[in-house]
Amino acid sequence: MQVTCLRCNASLEKYSVTPMTFLPYGTGHSHAMLECPSCGHVEFVARNSPMLGNLEMVEVYAGDGD
Repeated sequence: MQVTCLRCNASLEKYSVTPMTFLPYGTGHSHAMLECPSCGHVEFVARNSPMLGNLEMVEVYAGDGD
């Protein structure tokens, strides 16, 4: 299955996992962020989405160092 950008239809090959849960008090699951390399469009999908099966996960190191 090929994953493409909803805005410009460019092929997506990578995703990153976000610590955001979108629910109060931190309950829920993390989400995957898909960013289009062509137009910069960003979409969030569930971390267990079958769309992520053919994509490469990008390691993201963020925070204040604690």
